[in-house]
Amino acid sequence: MDEEKKGLIDQLKEIYSVFFNSEYITKNLAIPKLYIDSIETLKIEELFNQSSSLTNTKWGIELYGNEFLDRKNLNNLGINDKIFLSIGEWGSNHQFLMCCDKSSQDFGKIFDYNDAHPWSASNDWEVQWIDFKEFIKDEYNIDI
Repeated sequence: MDEEKKGLIDQLKEIYSVFFNSEYITKNLAIPKLYIDSIETLKIEELFNQSSSLTNTKWGIELYGNEFLDRKNLNNLGINDKIFLSIGEWGSNHQFLMCCDKSSQDFGKIFDYNDAHPWSASNDWEVQWIDFKEFIKDEYNIDI
């Protein structure tokens, strides 16, 4: 694993350690290779570099983490209570989130959330893409 990816994964482990135990994180946290290999070379204003992705991931967790913890304490976690990485934004309230949780059927998918988050009560996404390649092709007409 190259150092950049390892650094990103280590920082995500730290961010999510409050919400998931270390065994779960070690087993399930993964970042799709295509994203890692291409995000720093793509010059798309709406997409975050890895540092900004971490900052915006933390921001989403700070907003919605208590809702997650309430469900966790009630032993009532849902299908959206998984590990996500914020990879971009557009407009005033849209976030592009990528599922980075191998235990989820949504692993690798990208979701467009408008004024919402997978962990929020209003966790309805507006658009989803099967993977990063489809997302980049559909949104920006770029083949990777």
